Parts: sequence; C-alpha cells; structure tokens
Amino acid sequence: MKRTETVTLTNMCMIKNGDKILVLDRNDPVWPGLTFPGGHVEPHESFNDSVVREIKEETGLTISHPQLVGVKQFYDKNHERYLVFFYVADEFKGTVKASDEGTLTWMTKEELQQHKLAYNFDHDLPVFFDPNVSEHMLDGKRDELF
Repeated sequence: MKRTETVTLTNMCMIKNGDKILVLDRNDPVWPGLTFPGGHVEPHESFNDSVVREIKEETGLTISHPQLVGVKQFYDKNHERYLVFFYVADEFKGTVKASDEGTLTWMTKEELQQHKLAYNFDHDLPVFFDPNVSEHMLDGKRDELF
C-alpha cells in the first residue's frame, strides 16, 4: 500500500468580536454561501503564517494568536486529499475591508444558522463551537465528526 499521497493544505478562521463572528458570503460559483474566511497554505509557509496572511488578504484584519481547533478532510474530484485547518481568533487589529472573495458581515452564531450556508458548512460548525469535536471527515461514504 502506498504511504504517500498528494494533499492540498488550506485553512479557515472564525474571527470573534464579543458575541459576533465575521462571516464571508462567498462569490465563488463552486462553493457559494456563508462561511468563514481562509485560503491555501503556500509552499514552505507555516500553517499559522498562512492563516494570518489569508485573513489579512480576505478581510483587512491582522489576527494574533489564532488557535487551531480542528481539521476537515475530504477527497476532491481528482481523488486527492484536501485538508482544512480550522482556527479561531479573537485578537485582531485593523478594520474590515471589502474583498473580491465576497461580502463580509459580523453576526451572531444564531444569525449565522438562519442564513444560507456554503455546502456542508453546517457540518463544519461543531468543530468551531464544540470543544469535544476536532475533526470533520468526508470520504464519499462517510460524513462524520470526531
């Protein structure tokens, strides 16, 4: 059995400001709807540096001390593994600015759950909100939280 595989590394960050969280209404036709900002890890970039960079690019905010809370993994259409590192940050500087990625809005957790979410994002939310859940696994047969 082969022990190596191609993996795409990405991140997503829930930014908290009191009882509000920053959400992104994505323009992407492949994955539209509300989600948290994030993006790809660049070659030779640490996971921490990648989430700080992506949040700056997508929101204009500079986050400090993002906390890794979990991971999502699935296989893409090419049968390659895709990992999303989930972070939470409540320390930031700057002001939210417009992004090509979509519209940014502060809302409560309850408000978020009343909107149209990006596909399967509702299954990701327990990883961000429940300290007993740290992984969301999708493999075409399963959709499980651990």
